[in-house]
Amino acid sequence: MADDYPEIAARFARDTAQHRMTVLHKDGLYRHLRFDGTTDSPFARYPFELITWPYNLVVKSGWTFHFDIDATPDMFDLFRRTAFPGEINPGYWSEKVRAGRDEIEGFDPNLFEQQVKRYVVHSIRDGEAPRGIGREVTSEIFELGDISHEAGARAALADFRYDGWDFGDLPEWDFSDYTPGFLHSCHAIRAGIDLWDAARKAVAA
Repeated sequence: MADDYPEIAARFARDTAQHRMTVLHKDGLYRHLRFDGTTDSPFARYPFELITWPYNLVVKSGWTFHFDIDATPDMFDLFRRTAFPGEINPGYWSEKVRAGRDEIEGFDPNLFEQQVKRYVVHSIRDGEAPRGIGREVTSEIFELGDISHEAGARAALADFRYDGWDFGDLPEWDFSDYTPGFLHSCHAIRAGIDLWDAARKAVAA
């Protein structure tokens, strides 16, 4: 849900606040919609596009993801009914990605730091960690370790030893999360569909 990633949601809302929709093509379920700011808007550099045809949707927002599902001819319906208004559902939506799957998840340094600190705290509480472990982890991993990428982060954990204590079975650790690009694209889909629906209601009024 959107509340799980408030920084991404807030950034998307700020960057696209002045976006307007342009219908480049509309023939039934065949749509090509472009969303961007006016030429003098500071947000004109964050455009995105939605392209649909039966059972398919492509979002182009600096990243490109192609979604498809055989059971839903109009993909706008899928995204409307699988998330609350104004929110996204990256878990379910990621399952429908055909192209761009390697861009859905990636190493998250913040998640790495959270998990390492949580593990150390639990070890201290359980009486398993030696005195001074927190200071040593901060120095050897967070200050001296090359933890900007997953290989370096895992190497820092694997190499860490202090007074007979280590981080245990590293293959069990998972430091991946949805990438900012995928979350941004999910928000683009939601915002684009909302603008499309608002325009249709205005015409029908």
